[in-house]
Amino acid sequence: MILKVKTRKNILKIPFAREVSNYIVNVGNELFYSKLNSTRQFDKKIRSIKGTKTGKRCFIVGSGPSLTLNQLEAIKCEDCFGANRIYKMFEKTVWRPKYYVIQDKYDSTKGIYEKLDVENLFISDFYWKEHGMSNPNAICYHIKRALKQTRNLPFSEDCSTFVQAASTVTFTMIQLACYMGYSEIYLIGMDHTYANVTNDKGVIIQKNNVKSHAFEDEKPNEVVANIAYMEQAYRTAKNYCESHDIKIYNATLGGALEIFERVDFWKLI
Repeated sequence: MILKVKTRKNILKIPFAREVSNYIVNVGNELFYSKLNSTRQFDKKIRSIKGTKTGKRCFIVGSGPSLTLNQLEAIKCEDCFGANRIYKMFEKTVWRPKYYVIQDKYDSTKGIYEKLDVENLFISDFYWKEHGMSNPNAICYHIKRALKQTRNLPFSEDCSTFVQAASTVTFTMIQLACYMGYSEIYLIGMDHTYANVTNDKGVIIQKNNVKSHAFEDEKPNEVVANIAYMEQAYRTAKNYCESHDIKIYNATLGGALEIFERVDFWKLI
C-alpha cells in the first residue's frame, strides 16, 4: 500500500507513529524478501560482487540541480552509481551508470525501470514488494530502517544480508560501493538542497524558490527531505570510510553538503 503524501507528512510529525510505521515496514519487507530470495537467491548474487573492485575508484552521481551534462560526459567511462530518477538525463547523454539503485517505492515510475538497459540494477525489497520487477538484470536487496532517528546508525558491512536505509539513497550507494571494495569514492550532484524539508520534530518547511533536481519534477512536493537524518547518515558513512582506509570526497559543483572533504571535479578527469 502506498500512502498519500499528506498522510506520510502527518506520520512524520509524531515520533511514535514514525517508529511504528518503520517497524511495520521492516517486518513486511523482511517477510517478503525471505520468500522472494528463497527461490531467486539474490543474496548469492550480491555476495559474488563483494571485494571485486578493490583499489578502484567510482563516482556516485546524485541528481541535484548542479549536475551538468558535461560532467556526465566526462565520466562516461568511469564506474558510476546512479539512482531513482536519474534516467531522466539519459535522452541527453550517452552516459549510463554501471550500477543503478532503486529504493523509494513512492517513485511514480512503474514500467520504466523494467525497460532500463543497464548492467546492474539493484532494487530494494521496499520497491519490489509494491511494484514487482521483470527486468532480467534486477537484483533485489533487503533494506532495513532504523526504528528511531539515532546517532548510532548502522553501516552495513554485508549487503547480501541487508542495507541500512537513512532517508537518502546515497547512503545505500555508499554502502554498496564499500562492499564492492572501491577505495576511492567521489560524490557529484549532491547539492543537499530540497524544496521540502523536515526537522527531527517532524516540522515541514516548504522552500518554493529551491530546485531539488537537475530535471523537472512533476510532483515537487512528493519528496520531503529529513536533512538532519541525512547528515547523520553521511557522518556514519564518512566515519566508516575513514576507519577502513576508503577515501570519500564531495566533488559536487557547489551545493550545501559539507560533511565530506571537497575536491575539484575537473581535476579528477
